[in-house]
Amino acid sequence: MSAIHVRVRAGGEHYALPVEDVREIARMGRITPVPGAQAQVLGVWNLRGDVIAAVDLAAALGLVGGAGDEAPERGRILVAERGELRAGLAVDEVVDVGALPETIEPTEGSYLEGMVLVDSTPVGIVDVGALLAAAERVR
Repeated sequence: MSAIHVRVRAGGEHYALPVEDVREIARMGRITPVPGAQAQVLGVWNLRGDVIAAVDLAAALGLVGGAGDEAPERGRILVAERGELRAGLAVDEVVDVGALPETIEPTEGSYLEGMVLVDSTPVGIVDVGALLAAAERVR
């Protein structure tokens, strides 16, 4: 795993994704809802002719209920990719891109590898592989 991460804010909390798993950062565009999809799936999103699942990162991490709740409007989509798996992760904002401290504390959560402190702010390290595998199952 790279020491360089993309830090984001989702559901009022801070998270980081390894930069090698983030293909691009885009503005939130039109998302087409998918009837019967799980709460964290906002729908599908057209990325230059390629249709990909759009997942609310905060809802996937259990911070909000998802598309049905009165969740704040997400501002950016991170196109995350690992191997053959790809999805757009909707976040409130991108905080920065840079190195994280090496000390990773263990944490509970299906989609987290651990947690670090950055300027006294807890930052969850997202397990991109697990998150994308779950998004693939709900497509």
